[in-house]
Amino acid sequence: MSRIVFCIIAAAGMLCSCTGADDSPPRRRGYPRLPLYDSCYARVDGAALHMEANCGADVTTDSAGRWITVRYPLYDAALYVTVTPAATAEALQAAIDNRRERIRLNLGGREATTSHISSDGGFEAALVEAPGAGMPLQFVATDGSGYVVSGALLLNAASGAAYDSIRPVEAALRRDIVHTLSRLGFDD
Repeated sequence: MSRIVFCIIAAAGMLCSCTGADDSPPRRRGYPRLPLYDSCYARVDGAALHMEANCGADVTTDSAGRWITVRYPLYDAALYVTVTPAATAEALQAAIDNRRERIRLNLGGREATTSHISSDGGFEAALVEAPGAGMPLQFVATDGSGYVVSGALLLNAASGAAYDSIRPVEAALRRDIVHTLSRLGFDD
């Protein structure tokens, strides 16, 4: 009899502990992740300098290859690149100062970090990053003697989406921009 009583008490205890109530807080809503472009790169035809962009992006050039637009339809993003020739050291410095001012204005007081990238073709670049901003990635590069290359990434989706949803896209775009800057140079 005691064995039967023990089994009944054990079963009752197990039933009481299995009420199905979940006291954990509700989970936050998960947002779908965008598919990412592969890390495949090709030369930008018609660009004033040697430049490579993501193979999946739509690239257009204008003004004798000095204005390049790299559109990423999956991300609702565009990288706007300008190649500025400079005939003198003063003109080169003026162009660099102008681009730095433009970057500062685009940041609108947001905090940012800067990374430096050297290209195989003799360019030095500063990549300015402001995660979560509408223009999270901007850069200015120069060969130190005749050209300034600047760019700003406009990420339209960033304004209305949660940052944790946009972060993988920003990381993929950063990867592409770093590749572009590290291959910047002159055609042989």
